[in-house]
Amino acid sequence: MAYIAIETGSPTLRMTTSIHVISPTEYGERPKYTLYLLHGAGDNASTWHRMTTIETYAQKYGCTVIMPEANRSYYTDMAHGLEYFYYITEELPRTCANLIHMNEDPERTYVAGLSMGGYGALKCALTYPERYRKVVSFSGVTDIEQRLHRSDMTTDLIKEMQGVFGTNLEVQPHEDLYALARARSDEGARLPSILCCCGSEDPFVDMNREFAAYMHHSLYKFKYVESPGAHDWSFWERHLSTAFEFLCEEA
Repeated sequence: MAYIAIETGSPTLRMTTSIHVISPTEYGERPKYTLYLLHGAGDNASTWHRMTTIETYAQKYGCTVIMPEANRSYYTDMAHGLEYFYYITEELPRTCANLIHMNEDPERTYVAGLSMGGYGALKCALTYPERYRKVVSFSGVTDIEQRLHRSDMTTDLIKEMQGVFGTNLEVQPHEDLYALARARSDEGARLPSILCCCGSEDPFVDMNREFAAYMHHSLYKFKYVESPGAHDWSFWERHLSTAFEFLCEEA
């Protein structure tokens, strides 16, 4: 097993950025799977590795885990900032393919994330379903419109979100998970399999329940897991096993 911390210049971001990688070394020609694992707001590329036993699961399943840096961008091409969605979906895969030993088969390529990263993971898979066969959201922001207009938004957070989504905080169709899910279904695209996990005491549980209710009546292969827990690493660690069983074992 190898843990690799990459510092590399990004043409898209116009700066040096971090990519952390867990790479299995015992799987012959190439690892079995590739997982892009996205961090939450306030975290960085190292947090998943520092706070969980993700390396154990990568080893068990023969999965390369790629953990990029996205700051507090919500994995968007920001209205007043950097193009993080383009970076994650376009530049990052090319960079990693040039630097590390990984499986590039879309049928064995997955994306997952927590909180802000859960939103980002779902957005990636619902925008480009041909690139990501499965997606997992841990306590994800599944309704970005609801998130932007919560009553507990502070002045500083509103200003921050305006930098991401624009001064009027207007959510565009390409940023709305419901709109993306409908669009891909209407197009007859190959649809990704989706797992959403959320704790029953999580502040995002209501939006996750609503998203699950919507998706259960769609054409998507969708699974929702809710159990006691909050918006914290204890819950996310506990459900890593749920995620990897879904990604690497379920047909």
